[in-house]
Amino acid sequence: MRVLIANGWLGGRSGSEVHTKDLALALQHRGHQCAVYVGYLREDDDVRSLRSAGVIVTDDLKEMHWVPEVIHGHHVRETVQACQAFPRTPAIQVCHDATHERDRAAKRSCVQQWGAVDGFCQERFVRETSLDPAEIPVIFNPVDLDFIPARPVPPPSRPRRAALFFSSIHTPQLAEPIVNACARFGISLDIIGPGTPGFVTNPGAKLPDYDLVFGKARCAIEAMASGAHVILCAPEGIGPRITLDNFQVLRHRNFGRSLLDTPLSQAEIEVRIGELESSNTVALTKLIRQQNSTEALALLVEEIHLKLAKIAVRRNSLTLWPYYAFLRLSSYLAAKTERAKARQRRRQSDAVE
Repeated sequence: MRVLIANGWLGGRSGSEVHTKDLALALQHRGHQCAVYVGYLREDDDVRSLRSAGVIVTDDLKEMHWVPEVIHGHHVRETVQACQAFPRTPAIQVCHDATHERDRAAKRSCVQQWGAVDGFCQERFVRETSLDPAEIPVIFNPVDLDFIPARPVPPPSRPRRAALFFSSIHTPQLAEPIVNACARFGISLDIIGPGTPGFVTNPGAKLPDYDLVFGKARCAIEAMASGAHVILCAPEGIGPRITLDNFQVLRHRNFGRSLLDTPLSQAEIEVRIGELESSNTVALTKLIRQQNSTEALALLVEEIHLKLAKIAVRRNSLTLWPYYAFLRLSSYLAAKTERAKARQRRRQSDAVE
């Protein structure tokens, strides 16, 4: 099957970028023909690995030399653009963020099905599409088991090395309580997320070196797959302790933002460190590697695509242009607001210092 995956950007380590790469490679490995279209493209090792596997990667839909049988969209602008370019190809849009403007549900005139990476995003699309949750499948974030090897021995219940692995650290409120808690337990701490001096483009080569990882969502999933203890946290707060009893519930929420309901503090981090058990972590690693592998993702998405491809679609591309113009304006205004908030945060941080 010929599949076009549409994402906002490619060339970094955000959740949707890694998901896009893993999905394209997994489908290509299963014999499908894949292309990735993005609004912003930055050449990096992931882009080169996609191309070397035979995946078309482009920021210009005019470069496509075949017509896709299915459009698998993420961010709304790029999904709509793909639907304009291929008006007879059915499309699914998968939500990766439950709050951001770029992840809003596309109109029914564009998309024939919706999906979500977790229950939190699923709830957003239920509100925006008025569909039943059962009609919006959860398409989980995968782990490339070749990219993320499991550590050869279980981590000790009293960890010695830890990493703060967060997708975009920009607030000192996250690092300070974790640094202090680790110091109290005699745990060395590295900060390896994007935007930090310790950022690594290949976390699979580093994660098995750590006994404990602090993070959420994809970062937490990758750390769990590597065999490390995981403490869910982000600037929004701290999540529950992950156990065999609540694993499926937390997995349905992508181990993400919606679970971080405890205020972030040094004392709470110390409690979570004291709860760590090697046997529990070994069992969690086995589960996540079984259920969130790229192979499992490809099988799930393949089934969805086969049903979707049977839907006859005839869009009027001309009527989509005003909608696309509206989306571009909305994105511009949202970005402008976010830049203003970032400047305000920097001013507040400078004032505190």
